[in-house]
Amino acid sequence: MSSKIIRQTALKLHGLTINLQFKLVKNITLRIKEDVSIFLTAPVGMSISEVQQFLESKEQWLRQKLQQVLQEQAQQKQEKKYSMGELPFDGRHVWLWGRRLPARFLLSGKKHGTYEVEDEAVCFYYRSELREEARIAFVEFFYKQEVVNKGALLMAVWAKKMGVQPTGLKVHRMKTRWGSCNVRTGGINLNTLLACWPEECLEYIVVHELAHLQEANHSPRFHAIVESYLPQWRERKKLLEDFKLV
Repeated sequence: MSSKIIRQTALKLHGLTINLQFKLVKNITLRIKEDVSIFLTAPVGMSISEVQQFLESKEQWLRQKLQQVLQEQAQQKQEKKYSMGELPFDGRHVWLWGRRLPARFLLSGKKHGTYEVEDEAVCFYYRSELREEARIAFVEFFYKQEVVNKGALLMAVWAKKMGVQPTGLKVHRMKTRWGSCNVRTGGINLNTLLACWPEECLEYIVVHELAHLQEANHSPRFHAIVESYLPQWRERKKLLEDFKLV
């Protein structure tokens, strides 16, 4: 519980306004609030000149901290956070296996609708000008193809290891699930947006869904099956939950 304010005033420090509060405390403290206002709490017995001396000794730190807070606030305003099911595309960047990369839309003689993943960018090729909705559709196709390609390879490897026989793979955007398994038909579904998360998350979902071909529900036996093949599944699950696209 904070101490009662005995008296308060404002001080100036080379253009900065400091809200000074005297309280029944032992130590002097300096803090910057979210609105970038500066507050200094000082013991009641401390003189204004002593407070001013303290402020001057902390001026460099204070200005650096203010700059850091302002930069963080500006960055938060610029960066969009994507929720599950929302296509991560701001018109300039795409996400691929946990990395945020520039998206370069290039007028080219190459086949319309093809793309190439380079070390530091993803290039999307087209033969005629693309409207915004066409670019969005192109990016969604890109995400889907990445999951189709890697998902199919992982499914083949893990199905053999686990001794199960899935009948097919479908990839589409889902709002609330990363994957599903039709235990009656043996079909596996994966979320298109898994292409944006680190690749080990896709592997975890593949193993998870294939395990349903051995145990339909999420019983202790099901989790034991997943753990026997992928002991680090909890870490993968946490990564899937915690990784933020910003």
